This record gives sequence, structure tokens and C-alpha cells, in this order.
Amino acid sequence: MFYERRVKSFSGLLEELARLDADAGVRVRGRYMGKPCYAFVTRFAHVYTVMVFGRQGGRPGGVGEKVLSKDYGSLGELGEFLRGLAAGRLEAYAY
Repeated sequence: MFYERRVKSFSGLLEELARLDADAGVRVRGRYMGKPCYAFVTRFAHVYTVMVFGRQGGRPGGVGEKVLSKDYGSLGELGEFLRGLAAGRLEAYAY
């Protein structure tokens, strides 16, 4: 069974990321390099991994090709990246 919980604020997003388990993740909808995307964030030990995929078509959840994969060693660095990606209204889900 798959379960998602909406994250309603950027501070809430940082709280979710700080307590991520190895089998959990966060999905953030935003824009990367001027194009619509989804960023998926996971954590293993003290390393956060972000994978950014283009959004495909007009249908909700349409995930396209991977455009970026990057590791972050701190929540602060990751937060800066996600703040730029999710500029404006935050749309994020913890799973």
C-alpha cells in the first residue's frame, strides 16, 4: 500500500526531510531550469539524494526523463536547492 501526506509549508518540508527514514521520501513539484519538474528526495545515513524529473504532458503525475541527480550532505544545502525549485506556492508530499 502506498500512502502520501501533503506538506503544507516550507518549514514543514524541512521537518519532514530531517526525519526521513531510509524507506521514505518526499516529492516536490516545481521548476528546474525554467521547465516544470518533480524532485524526489530520499535519505540514506546522512546523505540526501535528489532526483529531478521533467513533468510530462498535461496529466497529473506524468513523470518524464531524469534531468538531475545530486547528493547533499546537509539539510541546509538541500533546503536552498528546493526553495529555488519550489519558488512560489509549495506543492510537496511525504511518502
